Amino acid sequence: MGLKKYLASQSRKPTGIIGKLMGRLMNKSNTRMNETTIQCLGIDEQDYVLEIGFGNGKFIAEIVENVKGTHVFGLDFSEAMVQSAIKRNQAFIEQGRVCIEQGNIEKIPFDNEMFDKIFTVNTIYFWSNPHQSLREMKRVLKPGGKLAIGFRSKAIMSQWASEEYDFSLYTPEVDEVESLLKETGYSNISIEQFREKSMEYYCAVAKH
Repeated sequence: MGLKKYLASQSRKPTGIIGKLMGRLMNKSNTRMNETTIQCLGIDEQDYVLEIGFGNGKFIAEIVENVKGTHVFGLDFSEAMVQSAIKRNQAFIEQGRVCIEQGNIEKIPFDNEMFDKIFTVNTIYFWSNPHQSLREMKRVLKPGGKLAIGFRSKAIMSQWASEEYDFSLYTPEVDEVESLLKETGYSNISIEQFREKSMEYYCAVAKH
């Protein structure tokens, strides 16, 4: 496996020591993108929040610390990231305010209409069945609840990732993400562009 393909696979599903290092690197390089997506979500006090693809759990901890009474759940299919997130959030887990689960977005292991808000950053590229993934998120989202998806454009991502490495890349200008959300029953859809230095990213927001 070439270096580029190896790094792409670690981005998709971090494993082992390298995976844990990737988690730290992704936090550093995507901090502003995560913060913007959370701001777009508009988390309120007492909300039940789900993050899908939480890396090492840094932003789960920040939400619990900064928004009173929130309960934050996390789902990730990387064992390495689950272990890191549990370690980082151990005190909040013991308080009953954080729950970390390993699993697949196509079969989310939580009850119907459980969450007020759901967000995910830089995971849409890896959804093998995006319609099913969005339906599952809608299933666990309360009526009127909000979903926020942070992602980079195909023009940016194609510089280092491609469909050859099992990435699905999206072009916001032709409304590909908006179409997926409409086709799976979401409403009040908006997609906003942001720029961090020379690299842009997008946040798609929709309601159940």
